[in-house]
Amino acid sequence: MIYFEVKNNLNEVLATNMHGFSGREQFKSDKNVTDRKNKLKSSYLEKDNVSVWLVVEDETDLLNSNRLFNKTMNAYVTMAHSFSNYYHSKIQAHSHTLRSIQGKMKQKIDGLASKADFQAQNYGESKEKIKEKISANLDKAADTICHLNKRVAEIDAHIEGFDVLYMGTEKTVIFQQSNIKKVILNILAPFLVEFKNKRVDVEVEIRDDYADSNRVPLDYKMFNLAFCNFFDNAVKYTKPNSRVLIRFQKNGNSFQIDITMESLLIDNDEIELLFEEGYSGKHAANLAGDGIGMSVIKKALALNNMKLICEPGEGEKYANNIFKIYKI
Repeated sequence: MIYFEVKNNLNEVLATNMHGFSGREQFKSDKNVTDRKNKLKSSYLEKDNVSVWLVVEDETDLLNSNRLFNKTMNAYVTMAHSFSNYYHSKIQAHSHTLRSIQGKMKQKIDGLASKADFQAQNYGESKEKIKEKISANLDKAADTICHLNKRVAEIDAHIEGFDVLYMGTEKTVIFQQSNIKKVILNILAPFLVEFKNKRVDVEVEIRDDYADSNRVPLDYKMFNLAFCNFFDNAVKYTKPNSRVLIRFQKNGNSFQIDITMESLLIDNDEIELLFEEGYSGKHAANLAGDGIGMSVIKKALALNNMKLICEPGEGEKYANNIFKIYKI
């Protein structure tokens, strides 16, 4: 049996199966010990930000061969180090996104009321000051509430995205026959102001009667997650003074959603890479985020039995790119 314990540089356990080893107390003071009588060998090694404690019991090959044991130990250390760095980068990426959303919320609130307005003698006094601010500018107050509502939905989608990325098929999905136009318009609504600021027109070319008579099975939560991330990317990467065109067609049990936009150039050799976690497009430059959005879109759509493919156009900085979502 091989037992292991991986810790970070704060001495916190990251992964272990050592609880199944009854003799761990005998190695408490010294973890580099060979006990041939009891067929035990223990070793401890640190590398950068992780440490690995490895114990083998009744493993003849590992007990008799230092070379094989050391190779095994090095393999555990290498994997522990790689996994630790991987999850550290994922936590940083998600933390960055949440901090970015929080920053936008704070900025919007600061535009309505100052920090001093919230720091009154007590809650009641602070509440009265905020009421005065709202009464004096109802339009700004309404705009702030709408903005905060969008950001709350954004946080909800991000948390859901975290689950999708790391729980995958363990997520529970519930399918309902849905009007695709109404669903897309509902998801799109909070992003329209940002598209308008870039002078980007978003046109949903789906007839009401066609959408109503050609409903499709959707898990709304996962579909919403996919399209929230898609529109968030579209706001960043579409060309100013352009348009986004959304079409839908259904044939029997099959259907397809086509989204055409003039957006940042996508090279043919990076089409598949776009859907890998952590990858941002070559031409995204300083607009690039954490590279999580497209991988969330891919996984959320997969849970909806859908797939996204990209047909890139040609150009220098921007191109007429087509994104096709179809039932699989």
